[in-house]
Amino acid sequence: MYLIDANVFLELLYRRQRWAESYRFLEKVKSGEVRGYVLQFAVHGVSAILAKPELVEIFLSEIATWRGLEIVKSDLGDEIEAARAATRVGLDFDDGLHYNYAKKLGVPIVSFDRDFDKTDVKRLEPRDAIGN
Repeated sequence: MYLIDANVFLELLYRRQRWAESYRFLEKVKSGEVRGYVLQFAVHGVSAILAKPELVEIFLSEIATWRGLEIVKSDLGDEIEAARAATRVGLDFDDGLHYNYAKKLGVPIVSFDRDFDKTDVKRLEPRDAIGN
């Protein structure tokens, strides 16, 4: 199990430099071969970046069918706890929320964001998570 950062989805959706790596990883999540969590906060973030309602609908409808993906909802208490953790380890709020949930769930984070490397949570890039 992994906690998947929004940047893995965005890398693919915007066909950035490492989109193919993200694609291979996310295809394994889609099929259920790899299991992962994504924060609903991250799903909202991707949706906000996509902006156009028709694109958001396609994105949400797609990930709703993925066998290996579980959406994790946070409550206000979790977010307060994450803000404190972010301050403690030197992250912004978004990364702090991911950090806090990775600790809580006991899983590594799959992300391209190297800020996680200065924390005690293991970060893997998509290729590392699937071994290629």
